[in-house]
Amino acid sequence: MNRAQRERQAYDEDALWDRSHQAHMRFRHVFECPNTQRADRLFNRQLRDAVPGRRVLEVGCAEGARCRSVLALGAAHVLGVDVSERFLALAREHAEPGRLEFANHDIGQPLPGRFDVIFGSAILHHLDYRPVLARLYEDNLAPGGLMLFREPLGANLLIRLWWRLGTAAHSPDERPFHPADLGWLRARFPGFRVHGVNYLSLPAGIVSSLVSASPDNAVLRGCDRVDHWLDTHWRWLVPRFRYSVMVIEKPEDGAVGA
Repeated sequence: MNRAQRERQAYDEDALWDRSHQAHMRFRHVFECPNTQRADRLFNRQLRDAVPGRRVLEVGCAEGARCRSVLALGAAHVLGVDVSERFLALAREHAEPGRLEFANHDIGQPLPGRFDVIFGSAILHHLDYRPVLARLYEDNLAPGGLMLFREPLGANLLIRLWWRLGTAAHSPDERPFHPADLGWLRARFPGFRVHGVNYLSLPAGIVSSLVSASPDNAVLRGCDRVDHWLDTHWRWLVPRFRYSVMVIEKPEDGAVGA
């Protein structure tokens, strides 16, 4: 069984998404805190500004909700790919031939077509991402195009513990990004930048869940301000955050790094 088949089994047969969703609801003070919401707005703003009139690819589209949102933002054509037939069956209920389409495709294999925007949410860490990103950048991303991903980071102590203890919410091949991975991305792609999400908000979110019913509370709003400052001024600390928003812009001349 190869990697894509293991991922398909995890989502179609082993109900991994349900277990992951339960974990997100249990720790919603982390996953829905003001700092996470700030990162969501950054991610969505990048998409909103990039997609009007463009050809867009979503890697790991699941049930297609984000693809539909991107089409509503004015994209000329949206293709969503995934390996889960369970999710794709739901996505295809909303397909619009020539405008919004879905395909069962292992992104570890070559994909035909050129796109102006390629994006995904928590998908690269399921993959052998280096050859995948390199091929998407060189073969599928049009010059002047944008790649945008949200991915977990693995150097934070609490995240290391979560990854060790929370294995039921992860598929067998998942691996968060570490400092060396971010270093490779910086060296490989000249237009790479990364934003860190949830440093203080991670432990504070866990603690505040014991004393507040809402993830939007004074403690977490204060942590958001500090986390935003750290992301802006202490860039060396970014690999220690909980997760990241990664942006890769391709120059008009299509140049790549070493």
